[in-house]
Amino acid sequence: MVVESGAVVTQEHPMMRWGAVWAGWFVATGIAALLYAFGLAVGFSAFNPQSPEAVARGVSGGAITWMILTWAASLWLGAMFATWFDGRNDTEMGAIRGLAVWGVSVTATTLLVASGLTHLTFAGAVAMVPAEGVPSLDAASVAQYTSRIMWTAFGCALASLATATIGGWLGAHHVHRVYHLRTYTQHGAVR
Repeated sequence: MVVESGAVVTQEHPMMRWGAVWAGWFVATGIAALLYAFGLAVGFSAFNPQSPEAVARGVSGGAITWMILTWAASLWLGAMFATWFDGRNDTEMGAIRGLAVWGVSVTATTLLVASGLTHLTFAGAVAMVPAEGVPSLDAASVAQYTSRIMWTAFGCALASLATATIGGWLGAHHVHRVYHLRTYTQHGAVR
């Protein structure tokens, strides 16, 4: 602490509370699961698996939009909750907590997708035998579908990066409304 003319100035080093980050990630995961379940329910109720044209078309634009919005909304709320769970009104650290929630989410998703692709690769030899009545995919179609999926993943990651950062910042900016019975000093303020 530094004492200047009778006033105490606190100079604290920002500290990351990982419990709040993990709690925010769990909130984001729960919200994403809820929104994905809703999107799957709507998508499967509108999908006709008996139509070869619908099956060959692949992932629709509506599904891609829903995936991006789900990632963005769930990580925005998860970052905001992480900041509220931390309980401090430091907006810079709120943005950093939002980035940490995003990083945990992207890492976990990447690990899950890599695990799924590993299983898909080993099971791929058996699945390559086309079933009767199911259209087979040529290399150009596989490349097109893979490209759409990768661009969707990029869009999800980019949109959720921005919304998680803003959500963490807003959560710290408005933490006094969540904990309205507490009193706070501004970050770096004179006490």
